[in-house]
Amino acid sequence: MEDPELDKDAARAGQPDPDATQLVDPDATVLADPGATQPADPDTTQLAEPPASADSGGAAADEMPTIVVPHAVSAGQEGPDGIDAMDDPYAPINDADFTRVTPYAPVAIDSPVTSDGKHRGRVRPWAVVLVVVALLAAAAFVVKYTYENEYWGGKTVPDVVGKTETEARSTLSPLGFSITVNEVLSDDNVGKVVSMDPAAGTRTGDDLSVTITVAVARTIPSVVGLSQSDAKTALLNEGAKNITIAYKNSSEAEGTVLAVSPGEGEAFVSSDQITLTVAQPFKVPDVVGLSLTDAEQTLQDAGLTYSVSYSDEKGDENVVLSTSPEAGTQVSEGSTVTLYVPAPKLSDAYHIAEYFDIEPADLDAYLAKQGYSVSSTGVFSSGDAYAVYTNGTVTITITDSPESADAAGAGTGTSALAGGKPVGGVRLQASASTVASDVGIDSSGLTTAMDACGLSNLVSSCTADSVQTSRSIDKTGLSFICGYGQQGDYVWSVLLGSPNGSATNAIVTIAPKSHYDGLDLSEYGNDLASYIAITNYYGK
Repeated sequence: MEDPELDKDAARAGQPDPDATQLVDPDATVLADPGATQPADPDTTQLAEPPASADSGGAAADEMPTIVVPHAVSAGQEGPDGIDAMDDPYAPINDADFTRVTPYAPVAIDSPVTSDGKHRGRVRPWAVVLVVVALLAAAAFVVKYTYENEYWGGKTVPDVVGKTETEARSTLSPLGFSITVNEVLSDDNVGKVVSMDPAAGTRTGDDLSVTITVAVARTIPSVVGLSQSDAKTALLNEGAKNITIAYKNSSEAEGTVLAVSPGEGEAFVSSDQITLTVAQPFKVPDVVGLSLTDAEQTLQDAGLTYSVSYSDEKGDENVVLSTSPEAGTQVSEGSTVTLYVPAPKLSDAYHIAEYFDIEPADLDAYLAKQGYSVSSTGVFSSGDAYAVYTNGTVTITITDSPESADAAGAGTGTSALAGGKPVGGVRLQASASTVASDVGIDSSGLTTAMDACGLSNLVSSCTADSVQTSRSIDKTGLSFICGYGQQGDYVWSVLLGSPNGSATNAIVTIAPKSHYDGLDLSEYGNDLASYIAITNYYGK
């Protein structure tokens, strides 16, 4: 059921309140209905009438009558109620002054609360620019920060030059880099990174691959068995700059590499000397100027044998003067090469004190050069040599008992001296005239024989008449003189005699002083000369 009061309120809602105060804009534009039958008052503002209610007697729902508001009086004039409009612009308007006119279509008017163009709010252009700049700056900061902290755009390659390969890997791998290793032969910084690609400090972009170059040592390649040319090429490829060639007699094909020094697999630097030993046909090596020992070893290494011959040419002792065949002569494997060296520094074969001053082998060679041959040889239990040399006139015996000529075996062949066995004592036996001319059995003859053998420092002497001995001996027909002396660390003796009227002969001996230490000379009157004379003629 409808409420009558609500209907009345609704009807009143579309009409102006007669008690309301009307605000009239003196400058308002009059809105006229072009379809009106009477002209609008040019001095009035026409307000659109609100829409009629449904019961308005058939007026169109979208049409509303226009209320004509009288224009305000001019300044200084009184209105209908007698109030000066300038004094009170808000004076009430008499409803009787409103005249209902022909209705007009609704016209929208500006709301009294709407600001005019001067006061309407708007966004300032400079504010927009500031906002845009701020946003761009923030975006730039984010981009820069994330780029610099390598959240995108790749990574910066750290410097690993100078590090070991292991150290370089431990630096690069945690950062996500993939690593390729190249090796380069080098004399320096072996085992360390010497270069990298990209270079340290480079920003890689999306490609996180890095190539490091590591220095490795040069090593001698396998060249034994190669030709000389191929071996040199292999060494040059490893960086060798100092290659020398040595030749060695060999049954291998000529030019084949037999050895390399340093050896295969050994490390080297480019400036090191590398020696290739290359096969050649058997030739006499050049050993002139080498010591006898080195020359002998060189010939053995060359697959040859040797012999030693003493030359009358002057030169350093035991230094090769020449060879036969000469150096460079092609020979067969195992051929003998004669080495010529200066004769040992012996005055002659009679200067037996000098026998202790040269090497046993040199003494053997010297005696051989002087025409002596070995008739018997052996080795004493002391390790000393036993050897008997003779040239048909003189007999020289190398023995530990020169006063009695005790033997040690009777072997023949190469002398024990040639084998390096030392000299324990020497006994020389020959006719007195062979030792020195006009040697008599007297003190003068003794002195002559001593000079001929290079002996000095006579200690004592005896003759057949003065010899001392407790032994029972037959001196019939015996004539001799015997003397002994000390020369350095040795004891020498000279015995000149003529047993039973025969030709005078000479027996010269020498031995270290230690040989006579502890000898019991009591039955010889404590006289070594008497002991040597009796022992030689009558035995021990």
